[in-house]
Amino acid sequence: MKFHIFVGLLYVLPLNYTSAAALERSGQSVHALFEKGNYAEVSVLQVNPNVSGKVQPVSSLGNPEFSTGDMVNKQHYFQAALKLQPHPQVSVALLFDQPFFTDVDYQFDTNQPLSEIADVEFDSNNMTALVGYQPNANWNLFTGLSYQSFSGDLKIGKQVDYTFFDYHVNFPKDHAWGWLTGVSYQIPEYAFNTAITYRSKIKHSTNASESIWGFPLEIAPQQATEIETPESVNLDFHTGLAGQNFLYGSLRWVNWQDFKIQPTQFAAILQSEGLGNQFNLIDYQKNQWSTRLGFAHQWSPKWITAVEGLWDSGAGNPASSLNPVDGYIGVGTGALYHFNPKTFIIAGLLYLHFTKPDTVQPQSLITQISSFSSLEQPEAWVYHLKLAHRF
Repeated sequence: MKFHIFVGLLYVLPLNYTSAAALERSGQSVHALFEKGNYAEVSVLQVNPNVSGKVQPVSSLGNPEFSTGDMVNKQHYFQAALKLQPHPQVSVALLFDQPFFTDVDYQFDTNQPLSEIADVEFDSNNMTALVGYQPNANWNLFTGLSYQSFSGDLKIGKQVDYTFFDYHVNFPKDHAWGWLTGVSYQIPEYAFNTAITYRSKIKHSTNASESIWGFPLEIAPQQATEIETPESVNLDFHTGLAGQNFLYGSLRWVNWQDFKIQPTQFAAILQSEGLGNQFNLIDYQKNQWSTRLGFAHQWSPKWITAVEGLWDSGAGNPASSLNPVDGYIGVGTGALYHFNPKTFIIAGLLYLHFTKPDTVQPQSLITQISSFSSLEQPEAWVYHLKLAHRF
């Protein structure tokens, strides 16, 4: 069995999907570091979601509950990696991905001058530099730094009793550093590899601008809003089986339970209403777990195909505009084709059926304001194309 032929197929499909759990989009894989020799890849993904919900009645306007329509926008994003082997015992890699993202919006116009709106966008870019040390053919000890950007914009409007709540906050892009470390063990002649990777949380500080009804909020002295993207642990494995077959899988944990966003002026509004620290603008109720298990077969030196199953626990929040889905189950298939011994292309297709969040009383204020009474059509198709080259 040829270890280097198989490794690329393990990543035919993305590990995570936007809004499946909190702001998660990418599995933050470091697989390129384990490729043989010098290696480069670029991946393009398209996500076609079909998610809609029903908003609870706006009683003061006398309107029945209404459907949001398709509220999660189609998304395109890409990943890239460059790995070099300057010495038999030393490897280096530069990885780019977009780990945290959401893009949800809907608007409902009534016969009254007020509307029901939600428009939530968060985005991040992550550049990771890795160095690995291989003391022998089996072990790889690695560590590195991540340079991450994070930005966001949130607008929510809803009739609360006899007042229309119209709040807008913008989080300008901030850059910050994090770190990661891990270890991998492999037996090349059996196409066996297992690796565990820890990524630290990354602390951002951004001067959020807040407004209500279009007027700037200046209730309290302005302070920077602290946002910490969560720490995570990835466990990956694959092994060769008889008959040119392969088994692979992964387990990922993300610490969303400690994540929160609480802008200065929003916190001041809560203080003025006597609510203290009872609510955050955004937070999550539990940590995320996700896993995948796949089976692959090598038909010839040029062709490999695979099928896999996926599961994501979600982050436990009630249904809202920021949390229209909460985890998923999924199935996927993909194929790898070698143009020549050094260059190959991968195409993958993934179907996700999202778990509907509970519609119980929410905990954070944004889920109270933008909560849903039910969710419909929670599914998505993910298309993936990767081009890779060894040199």
